[in-house]
Formats: sequence, C-alpha cells, structure tokens
Amino acid sequence: MAIPPILRDRLSDPQLWEAFFYEVEDSETVPDVVVEFEVGDGCHVILDMAGGLDAYDLGIRFPGAAEVASLGWDDLAHWHPYALRWDELELICRAVAVCHPELSHPGTPLVLLCRFAGIHDGDEVDRILPVMREAFESLRPAGWTGYWPDAEDWLGRRDFRDQGVTWTRDSDGYLYADQDDDPEVDFYSTRVEPTGDESDFPYDGLRAVLTAARRTVDG
Repeated sequence: MAIPPILRDRLSDPQLWEAFFYEVEDSETVPDVVVEFEVGDGCHVILDMAGGLDAYDLGIRFPGAAEVASLGWDDLAHWHPYALRWDELELICRAVAVCHPELSHPGTPLVLLCRFAGIHDGDEVDRILPVMREAFESLRPAGWTGYWPDAEDWLGRRDFRDQGVTWTRDSDGYLYADQDDDPEVDFYSTRVEPTGDESDFPYDGLRAVLTAARRTVDG
C-alpha cells in the first residue's frame, strides 16, 4: 500500500486535515510518516510528513539517484513549497492511480500533494476547481458538516495569477519560475533559474519523474 496504515486509518478524520492545512495549531494529530507514490519506471514521488514539527517535504527518487532529491517544503517558518505546476501535479496523481489502483484520481494523492502546486496565469481554474472539490469530498465522512478542506480555500492560498510570476524554458528544456519585485503574494519556490550548482533544483530528476508518469498514463 502506498499510504501507510497509520495515515490511511485517519484520512476521514477532520482533525487531521485541520492540522495538515494549518487551520489549527495541533500538530499531534498528524502522524510522522513517509508516503511513497510510485509513478512508473522506478520513479517515486515522496511526501515526508513531520507532523510533530508542522513540516512537510516533497521529494523524488528516480533511477541513478543516490538519495531522495528535494523539490520543496512547507512549514511555518521558511516555506518554499511551490515545486509543481498544476498540470504536473495532476499527471503525477493520474500515474499514481495507475500504479496503485486503490488510489483513484482525484482523491487521496491529490489532497496530500496539492500544497506543493501553485495556480498561475493560463491555468484553467474553471476546470481545476471541480477536480479539487472532488478530491476533498472523496474523503469527507458521511454527514460531516464541520470544517473540511475545500477547493476555494486551497486556491486562495496559492493563487499567483496577476502576481508577476513568469515561467521560462531554458536551452536545456528546464522550466523555471521568476517573480517581479513587490508582488501582493510572494512566490516561494526553489524552482528558479538553474545556475549549474549541485544545490540547484533537481530538474533532470523531475523530468525523469514526469516522463515516467506520462508513459504510465499513456500506456
């Protein structure tokens, strides 16, 4: 199973999602657990949940890599979560659903990984919001009317339309983001212009993961 039992057994617990999405300061309701999502060809997307620290790390593992490569992280101190475009996130979740038939799309993988994607100029928000609603509602317990994560709130926290974020594809095919000065909403991401340094965002690794996911979905 891609979802460890300690997390799987709590996916319909409103208190889990209140803490997961920082609606309450009660990190003890989120377990410390690592979730590995296979997308094909030996590639995995990895969510490291440190519930006790209110910290979530997104990484990837792919053939030839000695260790997990970090894409971004979300916490309450120095967050840099915006590692994925919406179409990349959805492709990953579709591939996960093929590799793990018990994890349909839109559903649990999208809810767990959606904090790592922003919405940008050109994204089809009228199509995206219904997908997010379906993902959230797939986990809501029957008859529950209290707090539950919703698509509009998710969008409001990561809507970078008209915020001066531009995406550029360089000569190596790497797609990276840049933001103009003095925006209303800051775009915190490690997916910036490559410098050739080892500390750069793992563009080749992400390319391998997305290529594997596309092959899985198309195959």
